Amino acid sequence: MITWQRQGAAIVGAVKLASGRAGRVVIVAARDNPKGAMLIAPGAAPGEMRPSPLQDDLDALEPTALIEILCMQERVFGNAPLPPPDIV
Repeated sequence: MITWQRQGAAIVGAVKLASGRAGRVVIVAARDNPKGAMLIAPGAAPGEMRPSPLQDDLDALEPTALIEILCMQERVFGNAPLPPPDIV
């Protein structure tokens, strides 16, 4: 389960990548926006973090994390009749 936090207008959560490494997800807009959700993953160099649109890195995430991310994106920025999240 991802612990979500608000950072300004964005929703941010830490995720465990399929590789076992840690990453972050930043959601800023609805799913129809190609950059509405970004995955921040470790890069090749030590300490480097690489941002990419979520849709470009689907294989980097466990399926359960991807589902949770898409549901949160819809709850916060979508038009579906889902209840808004209780995020601090």
